[in-house]
Amino acid sequence: MKGFFSGFPPARDWFYGVRTFAASMIALYIAMLMQMPRPYWAMATVYIVSSPFLGPTSSKALYRAIGTFLGAAAAVLFVPMFVQSPYALVVVIALWTGILLFLSLHLRTANNYALMLAGYTLPLIALPTVDNPLAVWDVAEARTEEIFLGIAVAAVVGAMFWPRRLAPVFNDAVGKWFADATTYSLKFLSRDVQPEQIATLRMAMVANFNSLELMIGQLPHEGARPQTVRNTKELRGRMIHLLPVIDALEDSLYALERRTPELVEKFAPLLTATQEWLGHKDADLDRWQALKDQLQALQPSCEALEDRKQLLFSNAIYRLGEFIDLWQDCRSLQDAILCERQDSWRAVYRHWRLGRLTPFLDRGMMLYSVASTVLAIIVASVLWILLGWPDGGSAVILAAVACSFFASMDDPAPQIYRFFFWTGMSVLFASLYLFLILPNLHDFPMLVLAFAVPFICVGTLTVQPRFFLGMLLTLVNTSSFISIQGAYDADFFAFVNSNLAGPLGLLFAFIWTLIARPFGVELAAKRLTRFSWKDIVRMTEPANLAEHRHLGVQLLDRLMQHLPRLAMTGQDTGIAMREVRVGLNLLDLLAYTPRVSGAPKALLQQVVAEVGEYFRACLKAGERLPAPSPLLMTMDRARRALKGHGDEETRLNLLHALSGLRLALLPGVEFVSTSDAEEPLPDGAPL
Repeated sequence: MKGFFSGFPPARDWFYGVRTFAASMIALYIAMLMQMPRPYWAMATVYIVSSPFLGPTSSKALYRAIGTFLGAAAAVLFVPMFVQSPYALVVVIALWTGILLFLSLHLRTANNYALMLAGYTLPLIALPTVDNPLAVWDVAEARTEEIFLGIAVAAVVGAMFWPRRLAPVFNDAVGKWFADATTYSLKFLSRDVQPEQIATLRMAMVANFNSLELMIGQLPHEGARPQTVRNTKELRGRMIHLLPVIDALEDSLYALERRTPELVEKFAPLLTATQEWLGHKDADLDRWQALKDQLQALQPSCEALEDRKQLLFSNAIYRLGEFIDLWQDCRSLQDAILCERQDSWRAVYRHWRLGRLTPFLDRGMMLYSVASTVLAIIVASVLWILLGWPDGGSAVILAAVACSFFASMDDPAPQIYRFFFWTGMSVLFASLYLFLILPNLHDFPMLVLAFAVPFICVGTLTVQPRFFLGMLLTLVNTSSFISIQGAYDADFFAFVNSNLAGPLGLLFAFIWTLIARPFGVELAAKRLTRFSWKDIVRMTEPANLAEHRHLGVQLLDRLMQHLPRLAMTGQDTGIAMREVRVGLNLLDLLAYTPRVSGAPKALLQQVVAEVGEYFRACLKAGERLPAPSPLLMTMDRARRALKGHGDEETRLNLLHALSGLRLALLPGVEFVSTSDAEEPLPDGAPL
């Protein structure tokens, strides 16, 4: 409730509250006019489906229709088959809910709602009809019709009155990301790196980045053109690379400052020019090309790279060039999206690792979460059967809904408790309406007036994310608990008996979750760290280029999940960034190694194998270990062996990959040889 009474909603939020209330009353009136058995389902559906924006309303309407139909069809199929065996029916319902929930967890866009809804719609229809299985068709048909009515009214009213497109919100989120990314980049380019400021900016960039995925999936539902949608996906695919690219640049600049101070002055004009270039918010190709030419003019010759200092200088130029190309692509894509250009977009950052973003899925935790949901439904159902409570099915239903809704969260218990709290409040509000207000109303206009003020005010608050869940639950549950019919017929004891079951089911779900899923964010962060190590080990095993590209994009996607969890647990997010950079440099090494032969190839393969052994040792020990000295010696031998082998492009890419790998393994430590003799090696620095 913190901040509940602070601030006053803007006018557009009030417009949304009035519009949604009007749509709910229209749906309720049509349902009552058509003499549907449960018209309040249509009213509640309007609030569930509605959104201030056209795209989310359309997508949720579509996916709710699909999910309701699938769940209703399953109820019609399974209830007659298993009604004679209550425990078998319970297991079938639990497994259906769990399987559909597991499938929905594989989707990170709005379409996951269809599968999750299909899962818990089965118990919503099946459990109230176990005493009268012949009525399952009527209940399924009525729920489908009433929900479809609510969906249609919400979609039509939302499209006709004060419709708001999601595209401007997407553009604002992208603009915020660019503002944070510009400040973040300038901190490194100006050499003003304050860890606390950097961590804050990094988390802001990650939060904005993660919010874009759901919006991109909803843009087509409001009529966004195909090329614009493709551009949004391309933009997100490049944004995800920016953090590791900037951090790799920071490593190279730090090494340059510590080990080759005489070259820092030579590099300084490049940093100044890049800072000035960042100040331009357009994507002018001439300015980009002029900056690239300035970089190319300072690139040492291939023969000069035998000098370790020149290699450090070249690596810094390479990392800065990567950043400049990536930023140019992001800016040009932003411009194409804002102007809704439909011509094909052309990239300047053309790294081989770029590919379609592959979502990382922790299927082990997904299976555990689904298994706990299935067991919760079974245990709650068995308790209901043993107690013989006629209305106890409502407890099982809400337990299934709550466990499904928050299954993807690391720590769902606090949200389930909020569900329980606001459902209890809804019972109180519904009782006030049912026994104090509705008996004094005699026609539909009076009913509308009675609902208007509280429902409009609460509906207005749903626009604000901090109030969304509580206010939506209040609206939906209050509408359902009042159970408005064509004629007033309320019994206090029947009301208490039926509507207390829901909060008790949620209390059961809360306690069950505390027992079954006590791990929280810490376990998720630890598992993501281990997955990063495992992926690096997998990179060292035989695979083709497509498989390596898949690992690379998955590594980056997992980073966007990993960083927020590390920040929540107070851990250093920079460590996860280093592990990603180890993986990315390792992939570059793997891509170019086949282009050389003889001793250099053997040594590069040995580097790859030793990196794999190092991370296997970390997995076995369950902690980060110091980088082993033999690995660093092998990297140095491989670097020296590349002299005179391979074409210039191959050699340059291999040298940069080796340099980047070493810098990622040894943060802030770079040793320079004064001769071709073996270099003195320090003890391994911990990651």
